[in-house]
Amino acid sequence: MIIDAHCHIWDKSIISGGFKKLIDDGAKQMGLSDPSTLYDGSIERLIREMEEAGIDKTVLLALDGHIAFTANLTYKDYNDYVANIVNEYPDKFIGFAGIDPRRGKEAIQELKRCIEELGLKGLKLWPLTGFYPDDLNFYSFYKRVQELEIPVLMHTGSGPPGTYIKYCQPIYVDKVAIDFPDMKIIMAHMGDPFTNQAISIASKNFNVYLDISAWEPVLKRVPAAFIQTLFQAKSACGIDKILFGSDWPLFVSFLSLKDWVKGIRKLKIPPPLKLMGLTDFTEEDKDKILGINAAKVLGL
Repeated sequence: MIIDAHCHIWDKSIISGGFKKLIDDGAKQMGLSDPSTLYDGSIERLIREMEEAGIDKTVLLALDGHIAFTANLTYKDYNDYVANIVNEYPDKFIGFAGIDPRRGKEAIQELKRCIEELGLKGLKLWPLTGFYPDDLNFYSFYKRVQELEIPVLMHTGSGPPGTYIKYCQPIYVDKVAIDFPDMKIIMAHMGDPFTNQAISIASKNFNVYLDISAWEPVLKRVPAAFIQTLFQAKSACGIDKILFGSDWPLFVSFLSLKDWVKGIRKLKIPPPLKLMGLTDFTEEDKDKILGINAAKVLGL
């Protein structure tokens, strides 16, 4: 089974105001002359590209960036939007709620609604909107997350222009992981560019995992760098801590979903790296990255 543990979904009702500017600026950052391919986050396109790639299940992430960015719909609407898609295609998708913990009691109420009423299976946190994940004011919220036994996918690393990278350093995940040891935390993007920090935190905390989403440009442009980083993560954390993710549709201009999956399937240590002592990824390693690890984290 292949599971994409990090995917977005949107339509014109979502791509508006501040969210549209994020995508436009992100396209410029990536050197894309035409951002239109990023606007099409439709379910029809996603299903088609999942089938081409052989992806069996995908985690859809609602985003609560509404404290920082303007949008036509509320964050609760976004959670409903994801839940409706999951209800329509329950065999293909798993939904994560997007909730900003700065909302206090309202955040806890929305978490309860999303999990118990909407049937969403996890939580997406987006610190790049301006908060440190280890703020003690969020501990009541985290306590409820831990009680509900749901995983948290937390953005770590860089982001598009207009977002705050200082809040997204993996170091701010460490205290949360220690203080809530039964809460599974997935650090998105292996914390890039703070990847060494992310790997260190995942290696010392049993409840912390890494996803490889947004690394498509690196595999495309400098494959040896991606392979070396992945090997470093495997060596430090163990292969069971690494989850496949795409950040779809943001990086399809570099690698399609099909080619991203194929890139993992064909992982091979280049001869110069073998001289440095790196050994090839086994077929079992690749199967774990592509789906077995995510299935365990998601409780499938």
